[in-house]
Amino acid sequence: MNAREIAVKLLRSYEENDAYVNLSLNSPVFSSLSEADRSFVTALLYTTVERRITIDYYISALAKRPVADISPKALSLLRIGLAQLLYMDGVPDYAAVSETVALAKGAGERGFVNGVLRTALREKESLPLPPREKNPARYFSVRYSVPLVLAKYLLSLLGEGESERLLAAFLTHPALTLAVNTCRISRENFLTALSEAGIHAEKTAYSPFGVRIPSPIAVTKLPGYAEGWFFVQDEASQLSALALAPTAGARVVDTCAAPGGKSLLCAILMEDRGEVLSLDLHESKLPLIRESAVRLGLSCLRAEPQDATEARAEEREAFPFVLCDVPCSGLGVLWKKPDLRYRVMEGREALPALQEKILCESASYVAKGGTLVYSTCTLRPEENAEVVSAFLAEHPDFSLVPFAFGELSAENGMLTTYPHIHGMDGFFVAKMRRDG
Repeated sequence: MNAREIAVKLLRSYEENDAYVNLSLNSPVFSSLSEADRSFVTALLYTTVERRITIDYYISALAKRPVADISPKALSLLRIGLAQLLYMDGVPDYAAVSETVALAKGAGERGFVNGVLRTALREKESLPLPPREKNPARYFSVRYSVPLVLAKYLLSLLGEGESERLLAAFLTHPALTLAVNTCRISRENFLTALSEAGIHAEKTAYSPFGVRIPSPIAVTKLPGYAEGWFFVQDEASQLSALALAPTAGARVVDTCAAPGGKSLLCAILMEDRGEVLSLDLHESKLPLIRESAVRLGLSCLRAEPQDATEARAEEREAFPFVLCDVPCSGLGVLWKKPDLRYRVMEGREALPALQEKILCESASYVAKGGTLVYSTCTLRPEENAEVVSAFLAEHPDFSLVPFAFGELSAENGMLTTYPHIHGMDGFFVAKMRRDG
């Protein structure tokens, strides 16, 4: 099978099994491809999934029939064909059309796919969208490929202009962001090593540990990977550990730790002295945290299984620093997870109760005079400020503490970052202190 044929196979598997798109890439047939073909198939699959609502709207208009009336195989071919024609600049138009049509079976299917794609090629500068003035939510849903329920929610939350800027950001590809392991190398020396290797990189705007690499590159090929000079962590995620600000020799518990980035940065902030206890419900995820700690040479971190909704009674009030990064809807990271946009509003009603439960249990670890940080990677106030407010109403011995990262200030103790404003993941961080 060639690359496009495998892309169609993986796309159909993703659609039929309602799985996450990254899991589709675990297929043996994908592993058999060359590195160049794997890169192409990955880009094609992710682009097709990310832009599916927009693409389906165009298919329906061009084919003059609902997509539900098109056979699954033909629909998959049209989706990858339009993804190439409209959103993948490096693919020649003739290849996008002819090689996709070649995968169709039978004269009828080939003729149909060929007709739709060639019409799209002729009209791609003027393909229609729903009228914005008539129904802004419908327009945003199709234009930015998000479910209508999400478009409506963002409009009610942010208004039209801010919603559009955020949705546009979610269709961009963010830079690779790293956290530098200053126990091994300074950020300046790491930047020098990258420059000497011909890799353009820049400092993050707010985190003193962060480095951004705008061009795509395999992490394992960067200087210092084997030496443990860095690990992958978005700047917004770094800020939650920086807000906690654990000191050398202290004890930290990270109650929902996997995949472990915040625990790692806490250990680095502590100069690898003291103790970082990384807890997570899923024991299968703990080896990743341990392996990262070994690669980075961090010995103060230990990872253990624990349900965050049930704090360890024997360690109540035992930690001066507690980090609580709870499971959330993930609305702030849609630009990194193309299929999450179709799930982000599912089950959202139940999340705040779970989050408050985890926050309350995490708070029981906090020693008197200690610091508690609550964070999420979502932009929904229902999961953020409202959870914190409910917690504080029940725990009068805790209070919000102002914090800042340069000009990025949280004077009321709560901070929200936005991709289109701050150039990082959408994140919420609240810092609290327990009365001594």
